[in-house]
Amino acid sequence: MNKQAEDPHKSVEIARRHLVQEGEVPSGVLRSEIEDSWLRSVRAGLDCEAPLDPENLSRDSVADLKEKNRSLIEAAYPEVKQLEQYFSSEGGLVLLADADASLLGVRGNKQHLDSATRYALEPGANWGEELRGTNAVGTAIIDREPVAIHGPEHFLDSVGYLSCCSAPISDPKGELLGVLDLTSPTDHRELPPNMSLVQQAVRSIENRIFSGQFQQQVLLSVHSRPEYLRSSWQGLMALELDGHVQAANDQLCQLLGRKREQLVGKNLEELFGVRPEVLLTELHRKGRGQLRTRGGDFVCELLHFPNIVPSGGTTKPSKTLRNKRQVTVQAPALNDLAGQDPRLQKGVRMGSRALAHELPVLIQGETGTGKEVMAKSLHLDSRRSSGPFVAVNCAAIPEGLIESELFGYREGAFTGSRKGGMTGRLEQAQSGTLFLDEIGDMPLALQARLLRVLQERTIAPLGGGDEIALDIAVICASHRDLKTLVAEGCFREDLYYRLNGVCLRLPAFRDRTDKQDFIQQFLQQLTPDGRQIGIAPELMALLMAYHWPGNIRQLETTLRVAIAFMEPDEQVIDSSHISDDFLEELNSPDLFTGVSPLHVGCNTLKDTELVTIQQVLERNEGNISATAGELGISRATLYRKLKQIDLS
Repeated sequence: MNKQAEDPHKSVEIARRHLVQEGEVPSGVLRSEIEDSWLRSVRAGLDCEAPLDPENLSRDSVADLKEKNRSLIEAAYPEVKQLEQYFSSEGGLVLLADADASLLGVRGNKQHLDSATRYALEPGANWGEELRGTNAVGTAIIDREPVAIHGPEHFLDSVGYLSCCSAPISDPKGELLGVLDLTSPTDHRELPPNMSLVQQAVRSIENRIFSGQFQQQVLLSVHSRPEYLRSSWQGLMALELDGHVQAANDQLCQLLGRKREQLVGKNLEELFGVRPEVLLTELHRKGRGQLRTRGGDFVCELLHFPNIVPSGGTTKPSKTLRNKRQVTVQAPALNDLAGQDPRLQKGVRMGSRALAHELPVLIQGETGTGKEVMAKSLHLDSRRSSGPFVAVNCAAIPEGLIESELFGYREGAFTGSRKGGMTGRLEQAQSGTLFLDEIGDMPLALQARLLRVLQERTIAPLGGGDEIALDIAVICASHRDLKTLVAEGCFREDLYYRLNGVCLRLPAFRDRTDKQDFIQQFLQQLTPDGRQIGIAPELMALLMAYHWPGNIRQLETTLRVAIAFMEPDEQVIDSSHISDDFLEELNSPDLFTGVSPLHVGCNTLKDTELVTIQQVLERNEGNISATAGELGISRATLYRKLKQIDLS
C-alpha cells in the first residue's frame, strides 16, 4: 500500500529524510506533482536546508514591475480584497504574482511570519521554482495547473510552516498572465477547502480581463445550465459582427469539449449551425439564445454589443480597415470625410497632427454633421488605431450616474453598486481613444474632476483603491458653442482650454462646397447590391438647394428611402422615389432663400429647378462659374438650363 495514502504527513517526513541523507528524491512516496517539483528543485542545485534568498528588487524596480502589470493588478483587485477580508483574521495572506513568479502584491496578516519570510514576501520578490524550490506560486507556473502545497511539502525547510494554494491566471488567448495564491500557517491538519475559492476568484479575474479586452466585439455568456450564465463558471465568447470567433475563455473550451484553436477564427454557422444575424436578433428580442452542438445544447446571453458607427458620411474603409476580423472600429478614411471641401480638408489635417502630438481635439458642429464618425476616423488614423475607441455621450447619461460611468467604482462603493465593481470608461480607453460627445452637457462638478484627470493623467475609481495611470487620447465634441457656455458660466474656462488643443469645426451639410460629389459618393456606398445609381438632374438641383436641417444624417435617411422605393431595373432616382412628406418640405417656404416655388406658380420639379437656378444666378450677380459651382453642375449644363429659362 502506498505510504502516502496511509499518512501523507509521515510520507513527507520520510521523503525529506531520504532527500537529506541520500541527496535523492524517493520514488512513489510523495504526491506525483510534488515529487516532480522536488526533482526539478534538486536539478536546479537547491539545498532544502538552505535559508531563504534575501535578494529583493529595489523600490524603483518594483514600481516598474507594477506598472508593467497594471492591468492584471487592477483586474484582480476585487478578488484580492475579498479574500484578504475573509482570511486575514485567520492569519491568511493573499499573493498576486506575474507570469515570472515575481510578487506584485501581498495583502493580509503577516504576524505569523518570521523575519526572513516576511522580507521574502515583499512585492518584487521572486518565487520561481528554480530560486525557491517547490512552492505554490512557482509550481503553478511550471505546471500551468492549480496546486496546493501543505507545510513540509515545500522544498525549503524554512517555509515548511506555511501552507499555500495557487491557481494560474490566463489571458483570453490562454497565455499566462500571473498567479493568485492564498497562504496560511500550517496547523498539521488537512488544508481547508480554500482551493475552490482561489479557483473561483481566478475565473472572475479572467472573465473581467476578457470582457475588458473585447469592448469592440459582441460578447456572449454561454453555459449548458441557465443558472450559471453571468457567473464565474460562464463560458465567454467574443465575436465579430460577421460571426467570426475572436476569443474563447477556458471555461467555454471545457464546456464545448474543444481546444481554443478549434474555436477561434471559426464562424458561428460553422460551429453551431446558426447565422450570426439570426442569433443576434434572437438575443435582442428574447434576451437569450440557443447554441446547438453534437455534444448538447447551450444557452447564451448577450453581455455586450459594440457601438456601431452611425452612417454620417461615406463608408469606404480606410487602410486600417481592410481586414474586418482584425479591426472592429469602422469609419471612413479621413480623406473621404473631407471630400473636396477645403475647410474640412484643413480641419482633418490639423486634427490628425494634433493627435500625433498628444494634443486633445475638440470637434464642433451641428447635430447630424458626423462628429462621432470624424472622431473614429481620427482614431483610426492615429498611432492608437489598434487600441480601443470608447465613446461616451455626456448628454445621454443621467447626471447621477455619469461619474461612476466615467471613473468606475469598487465593489460596495455605494448602494446598488454591481458586485465586483465596474471599470470606468476612462480606464476602458487605456492605450486608445476616449471620445466625449456632447461635452457641453457635462455637470460642472464633474468638469472639475475631469480637468484634474487630464492634468495628472491618473484616475481613482469611486470607493478607493490605488490610482491608475492613464495613457489615452482625448477627443471631445459638442453641437453647442463652448465659448458661449464659458461666458454664461455653464462650462469651466480652464477645462475649455485644456480640451481645445485643436478645434475642428464640421460645416453644416448645406455649407459644404462639394455637396454634389458627396451625395453621389454617399449614394453608391448606400446601394446594397453595388448598382451604379444616379440622381435625376431636376431632383439633384433641389437637393443641392435644400437647407438640410438634419445634415448628413437626414441625407442618409432620404437616400435610403429612395433606394428602397426603386425597382430592381431602375438606375435613376427621381421624384417618384422621394417620400411625400419630403417633397412637401422641398416645396415649403424658407427653403430657397425664403421663396416657395408654389408661390411663383411652380407645380413641377422642372419648374422648381429653373426657379432655383435663377435665384442662385442672381445671388452670384450673374457669375456663371460661381453659379455652376454652387449648383454642382457643369457650365455647359448651366448654359443649357439658361436657354430653357429664356424659352419659357
